[in-house]
Amino acid sequence: MIRTPLSGDDAADRAQFLQFSVRFGVPAFILLSIGEFMALSHGWIGPWTLFALLALNIPAILVASQMIFAIIEKTAQSFSQTVLGAGNLPPVPAHSGLEALVARGLYREAADAFQRYIADHPGDNLARIKLADVHRTYLGEPEAAERLYLEVRRNHPDPRHEFLAWHLLVELYRSMGRRDRLLVELARFADRYRHTRPGREAARSLMELKAELPQNGA
Repeated sequence: MIRTPLSGDDAADRAQFLQFSVRFGVPAFILLSIGEFMALSHGWIGPWTLFALLALNIPAILVASQMIFAIIEKTAQSFSQTVLGAGNLPPVPAHSGLEALVARGLYREAADAFQRYIADHPGDNLARIKLADVHRTYLGEPEAAERLYLEVRRNHPDPRHEFLAWHLLVELYRSMGRRDRLLVELARFADRYRHTRPGREAARSLMELKAELPQNGA
């Protein structure tokens, strides 16, 4: 049996598919119907053919919706897997000497070297992300990592680096217990990437976090 979004176990997927089907299906049905009535008025088809075509519009639109939704979902998943897999980012020759310092355990020296490199190459957002990882993972300086992730977002990043920095910022606030900032960033992330699985997961996390607030305040 062919698996469709409506036959899956993920309620969020089903809701997204139904929403997409309505937004795509209603205009598509109207346009198809207009075309079929125009064909009837020009004598290209007969009344029975019109009736048959109108009856076929809904299943045809449903199949088209499933195909388009599947393509969008597959593309979004591939994109998110690529940007979330920080280890899969291609090596940058200019960073190799800096990363060698990290590999040798010279974390403060690596941070200083990355900082000098960024001063000379202010457009290198990937270097900021790597420096943030040094501050967060090795130096225990989450505030410095936060500042760098926010710098990436303000520095006109490409979609890949924007997604990665934003995701890491959310995880940073989660690890820091910064519920105030986590609520804000989860809401923004969920809205910005609402058509991707990470975006829907962020929306669910946001709902769960909000549900805990009254209990914490009690």
